[in-house]
Parts: sequence; C-alpha cells; structure tokens
Amino acid sequence: MHENVANMSATAAIRWINPALSWVLAFCAIGAAVSPATGSEQRCSYQIHDSLYGSIGVYNNVIEKNGDATTVITEAHIRISLLGVVLYKQDVSRIERLVGGRLISFHGVTTENGKPTEVNGWAEADHFIVTSPSGKVTAPATIRSANPWFAAAEGGDTILMPDTGLISKMHASGGEETAITIDGATKQVRQYHIETAGPAEQYEVWMDKDGTPLMFNIKDRDGTDTFTLIR
Repeated sequence: MHENVANMSATAAIRWINPALSWVLAFCAIGAAVSPATGSEQRCSYQIHDSLYGSIGVYNNVIEKNGDATTVITEAHIRISLLGVVLYKQDVSRIERLVGGRLISFHGVTTENGKPTEVNGWAEADHFIVTSPSGKVTAPATIRSANPWFAAAEGGDTILMPDTGLISKMHASGGEETAITIDGATKQVRQYHIETAGPAEQYEVWMDKDGTPLMFNIKDRDGTDTFTLIR
C-alpha cells in the first residue's frame, strides 16, 4: 500500500500541472490564460480528485499582472488517509515570474512525506538555468513550467517539471470548442492536450472564453487526477 501511494498519480499531478498542467497548465506567453490588464490579480482554487483515492486536496493559483510582467504563485496540499492514518502527503509552494511571456525566475519547494525538494531557475542571456538536487541544467530561453494557465500559450516545446527540476520535451495541441458540466452547470470551453516525452504523462485543460482553466487533469500509468475550479 505505501509503495503504491508513493507512486500514485497524485505525485505526478502537482508537476504541471501543474501542471505542469506546465507546457500546459504552466505555459505562458503569458498567452490567452491572462488578459493584459495592468495591475490585475486573479485567484483560483481547485479541488483535486484522484481516480483511486477520491478527494485528496486543493491546488491554488494567484496570477498577478502588471504591464508585461506576470507573477504566478502556486500552492497545493495533498493528503491520502486510510482509517484515519495519513499514508501520503505533499505540500507545494512556488513562485514564478515572467516578463513579456519569457520565464525570468522560478522558485519552488515540494515537500513529500516530510522530505523537501527545492528547485530554482533564472534567465541568463539567451537561456534559462535550473538548479535542483539533480544538479545544474541549462535550458532554452523559451522554457515553460508546468502550470495549466499556460495551456493556450504559444511558445517553445521545453517544459520544466517544477517538483523535480527535470527538463522535458512536450507537445501541445487542441483548442477545439466543447462543453463540460461542473456542479450541474454546462459551460462552453476550449480543450487543450499536452503530452510529455519520457514517462508517459498526458494533460488536458478546459478553458473558458476568458482563458481561465475551469478544469484540468493529469493521466499516467497509475490513474488520473482531476482539478476542478471551486472558486
């Protein structure tokens, strides 16, 4: 049971996810995800539902916009319990800054079952530097982090996995119009698809006409985690 929990899809979900959900979910030019209002702020909270364990936590995003500068603040808290015993927990705290659609800086700490992993990144000349427990890596300047807000953005094909600091290639497609139902209400959305190289992970994001992700999910070999906007 403990081994299965440690490898469950909830762990992958926070990457984008947030991706994540980060070519996607975090892939901004800063694109259609946030309108170019000066001095604007948007706050969104998502309920996380795992296909095996049910409701497992919350994922929060704050998007602050000031001219062509954007700051994205992400927090997430996941708990999986059985008979009152916590089998798995993960806490995420991240902040990333973009200027003119380019990722300028990233700082994230993912604490998994009490063990923290810190990832840092910064723009330098025509590339982006990432440091993590795995070492130091130089990535293209067009890199994006996994965050659902950037699913509709145009840009490069390189993504930063914010929980580990690993760099991966990704392919984004979609934008077709469809409809989803949330709490009994039908909403018109555009659906985007993201696939990453290496370990098979697939992301889907459903955005409203204003570019707000109303729902997104992450699929891997262990199952599916679905994030639904609750406020």
